Amino acid sequence: MQTPRCPLICRSTLVRRQKACLIWLATAFSCCVVGLAPDTLPVCIAAETKAESSEKEDSISNDGQPDLDAAIEQKLSAQSLDDFEKVIDLCRRAIRKGLPKGSKDFADNLIVGTLIDRSVMLVDAIFDAPRPTPDWPRMRSFAMRDLNELVKRDPKLGLAHLMIARLQALPGGNPDKAKKSADMAIKFLSSDQNPVELAEAHIVQGNLLENGPKRAVHYDKAVALAPTDTRFRRTRGLFRLLRNEFGPAREDFIAALKQDPNESGVYEALGMSYMMDNELDDNERLEEAKNAFDKAIEITPDSAAPRLQRARVLAMLGEKPGALADLDKAIEISPQKAVPLVLRARIQQQSGNLEAAATDLAKVLKNQPGNPAALELRGLMAADAGEYSAAIRDFTTIAKQDPPDPLVLGQLGMLHLAAKQPRAAIAWFGKSLSLDKTLFLSLRGRSDALISIGEHKKAARDLKAALKLHPEDSGVLNNLAWLFATSPDNELRDATQAIELATKACEETEWKAAHIISTLAAGYAESGDFKKACEFSRKALAADAGNGGIDEQLKKELSSYKEEKPWREKQSMAEAELSDNETATDDSEESSTKENNADRKKQPMGQEKPRRPFD
Repeated sequence: MQTPRCPLICRSTLVRRQKACLIWLATAFSCCVVGLAPDTLPVCIAAETKAESSEKEDSISNDGQPDLDAAIEQKLSAQSLDDFEKVIDLCRRAIRKGLPKGSKDFADNLIVGTLIDRSVMLVDAIFDAPRPTPDWPRMRSFAMRDLNELVKRDPKLGLAHLMIARLQALPGGNPDKAKKSADMAIKFLSSDQNPVELAEAHIVQGNLLENGPKRAVHYDKAVALAPTDTRFRRTRGLFRLLRNEFGPAREDFIAALKQDPNESGVYEALGMSYMMDNELDDNERLEEAKNAFDKAIEITPDSAAPRLQRARVLAMLGEKPGALADLDKAIEISPQKAVPLVLRARIQQQSGNLEAAATDLAKVLKNQPGNPAALELRGLMAADAGEYSAAIRDFTTIAKQDPPDPLVLGQLGMLHLAAKQPRAAIAWFGKSLSLDKTLFLSLRGRSDALISIGEHKKAARDLKAALKLHPEDSGVLNNLAWLFATSPDNELRDATQAIELATKACEETEWKAAHIISTLAAGYAESGDFKKACEFSRKALAADAGNGGIDEQLKKELSSYKEEKPWREKQSMAEAELSDNETATDDSEESSTKENNADRKKQPMGQEKPRRPFD
């Protein structure tokens, strides 16, 4: 930041002016004495009168001049806060003792310039320190004292308003006063004379706003004012990155790196903009991200953050040994950081090294018992092992944290569903949807739970809402078609819709999913077309070929259609009570938490076990 300084007149300059004035006065007096022309006499007399008046003023109110001279000398060599304090004290002492008007104005300007210099020194010490100093709140108080005096002396001093805005925006400051000061700085700073400072005022104002588009306007103005300043490019780039505007964010990061190619943090942000951009080809985005993280590590080899990010990329590329090596180094650099330990545990878990994963998670949870990432991974590992009580306990701990996360609440619903507790699951899904009505997984999960206890109408409502969010989801299409075709509720059944939805589900799965083809058969049976019902039921048996675990059930359906009887199905699952040591033993239920399982169809009335697993 450039520091504007008060224009100074050194002591020798003042002496030269005083000597010139004396010479001019002597010359004028001698001209009058030798008898100049009458028309020049008034000029000489006026000059003599003015000089006498000045001499009179000086003799009355110039006692503070020595102190002012000392202040000037002190200012020329000032380097510390104490030096600036001496300058201000000397100026104020000079004014109290008495100065002519011109000298008094000069003393006032010297005070203003010194207050600015001292404020800049304090503000820079707060914001430019490599690490925050513990004394920064006290330094802010000192700076605010000077800055408040400055704006009182000159309300249009834009630089002072800018510094106030920056200080008030810090923790413990006043955001409203910060916004007001930023507005004043923007108003009084000149785009011609102070483009960088004006740009900084726009950045401060943008940071204080919550509205995204309004923030973007201020960041855009800052970059337009100082397009080569890496700070403003970096700020706008990070803002764009958080808004998932990955392409524009990359433009800012690349522009910043052209100005300063040694910014490790900008390379790290550039890598993130590639890694998170799913619009790019996977190989391109991951390789570009890796290259950026490589550069960041080259610049700051002892920084844990870029190694952590590169480990993520390597894991996604399937290079798990390289990822683990980066994480080992990141943990060596920052042994107390939880994130690299959790990420290493996740990679170990995916590699089947469950004991190593559990060890890392235990280290994290020993120091941070409520760490949500560690609790989540430990809970998922417990669920995979069928230990649903332990999984539910970990996710319940996460759910109690503020603010509540609808995804976590929905996951708790899934866990209770897997633990054969559909009613508890419905309660958790309800809490999740109360926070986010458009959460697909919670809508789908609650519909499964409702079907398992025979609440078909409520389940259909959830499935219809889920279908609006994902119109081509084969699981939702299939389950809703199954309800329309097989529910004992006469008001709910609708053969036409069942056939339409089941046909679309079969197309989405390329006619390879036996349980979905059987749903289409049930739809035709409900319509009275038992010939087609038998045709598609046989196709379902052929597609299953005994591999899907539903062969016997499909044969029962076909027998029903041969007798020209439509299929009816309604579940009534009892609520299980799990102890800490109890685990789920039903393979079909355990598979409910895994991907790529068949959609759960509901059993005929009187059948105790679900005919098909949940997705």
